Amino acid sequence: MIKSLKQALISALSLFPSRLSALSILMYHSVSDSGAFFAVAPKKFEQQMRYIRDSGFHSVFASEIPERMHAGKLANTVCVTFDDGYEDVYTNAFPVLKSLGIKATVFLITNEIGGSYTNSEGRTFPLLRRGQIAEMLGSGLIEFMPHGHTHRKLHQLNETEQEKEIVLSRDTIKNITGSEPRTFAYPRGRTTPAISALLRRFGFTLAFGVVPGLVRPDSDQYNLPRNATDNNVGFQEFKLKLSNRITWYAALARLFR
Repeated sequence: MIKSLKQALISALSLFPSRLSALSILMYHSVSDSGAFFAVAPKKFEQQMRYIRDSGFHSVFASEIPERMHAGKLANTVCVTFDDGYEDVYTNAFPVLKSLGIKATVFLITNEIGGSYTNSEGRTFPLLRRGQIAEMLGSGLIEFMPHGHTHRKLHQLNETEQEKEIVLSRDTIKNITGSEPRTFAYPRGRTTPAISALLRRFGFTLAFGVVPGLVRPDSDQYNLPRNATDNNVGFQEFKLKLSNRITWYAALARLFR
């Protein structure tokens, strides 16, 4: 029942003209045929990226967003992000991004680089290795930013532990890229005003949550909205995430939960 109502809503909103007057941040995890909830099949991913390219959207790094917010240059703009740093981002997503010239930001679990991560479904995925990260970084199309050192939920930690998670992840990224990272993605998307204050203290100017919506000049830079793209997102719904209609969709979809 809920699924059919959701599809009816998507179909109805798709009848309206498409326009993107702000910036949409897409949140990916795995790009694979694993069937995991947070995975997008490679063929679907390529279709989505081709839509971005063929529709004339501007792709930007996460690190470019503050300047665009301050300049009011957000219209028709997309930021592609990947959380955790799965190896299939290198094997399946990176070739597509290169072929289409689309920028992307990868948020790494810095303590697990070259290791593996077990998701909430109990499924284990290999993570990016240093050599793969270096190759992607060298392409000029991929940037790397921190996603916490061990991926623990920051709001469940004390201040000393929060500082350690933030600083170790920041310093690891700086060691890998040679640049001081200014952008952070909250593990599980959870934050508090105190955590945002810590990020400011440690040099971050931007942080991403997981609430759907669009980035506007007055958006909270320490809890920017992102639009999740996973195994359940069809092409019609994907296109909604790149239009002003995502605001309507997100509000109405909450009624069906």
